[in-house]
Amino acid sequence: MPGYKFYLWFSRISGLLVLVLFLAFYIGEGLPGIMQGNGNGFLRFLPFAAVSFMGYIIAWFRPYAGGLLMIIGALVLGAFFVWNNDLRMALVFGLPSLMIGLSFVAAARKELV
Repeated sequence: MPGYKFYLWFSRISGLLVLVLFLAFYIGEGLPGIMQGNGNGFLRFLPFAAVSFMGYIIAWFRPYAGGLLMIIGALVLGAFFVWNNDLRMALVFGLPSLMIGLSFVAAARKELV
């Protein structure tokens, strides 16, 4: 299997695993807070995470464009948490999206492999 195909499928599978993990977190932590009326922190965080999720969906069909969107989403999400003085959460949420986005870009740009 050529190197770029490995990167493409590695990105797709690992992105799906991260997406499922984060969605489970969002449903488990975010929905109860919203239903109780105190989910403002979660609702402020959600648009920043949505950029990476949209990038992942786009990356299935257009790896380069989706990978770039995931990288931008990771940087924006990391900046959101750094702005809120939470470097650990910036790494937990931003780093997986950044790594998968870079992998999608490497898969699309065969010259990089």
